[in-house]
Amino acid sequence: MTHFAGTTACIVDDHPIFRQGLCAVLQETLEIDVIAQGACATEAIALAARHCPDIMILDLTMPGGGLNALREIMDSIPSMQCILLTACDEPATAIEAMSSGAKGYILKGVGVVELEAAIDAILHGGTFVSPSFAAALLQAALSGPGKGDKGSVLTHRETQVLTELERGRTNREIAKRLAISEKTVKFYMTNIMQKYGVKNRLEAVIAHRQSHERALSRQTRLL
Repeated sequence: MTHFAGTTACIVDDHPIFRQGLCAVLQETLEIDVIAQGACATEAIALAARHCPDIMILDLTMPGGGLNALREIMDSIPSMQCILLTACDEPATAIEAMSSGAKGYILKGVGVVELEAAIDAILHGGTFVSPSFAAALLQAALSGPGKGDKGSVLTHRETQVLTELERGRTNREIAKRLAISEKTVKFYMTNIMQKYGVKNRLEAVIAHRQSHERALSRQTRLL
């Protein structure tokens, strides 16, 4: 289990029992310091400005709207790392949230491993979406201008895991090198295989190499 000692977070959700439970998981299991909590969009915007936490965790359906809060926060603090944590499983909503600046979109009820993976990815400069949204986001990425490669939607952390796998390292070795748990490595591998549309680790490595070769080929043609 990865620990994030020194990382700060604010949680904004209008369900106090859920908010308190999430706070306990973040503080007691992941060692994240929850420095403030709120229950609506107005409070979310104020907390972000007042505390500038490393991570803002926002409920989508809070009073005032999670997306509205997200957009206001991103307009005033573009570097803020925001995660939408929600029960809404509509891919279109996830796409809208990510397009509005969210770094993560995860479903309520996820396990600690997925939450850990999301925070780890975001703190390392990447993004994270629950696996159930991977296919929809991939389709959106492929239909956009200049997009034509499945590998383009891999997060920075997923790319790191795949690079270590290409070097022949085991899950345990990868976990040790990246300072994450073996379960988190497996979680990343599942996401990678879903994004590439492959069934095993070897196929993922091959797909990644082919993706890299196509990218180099496109760059060469542009020179």
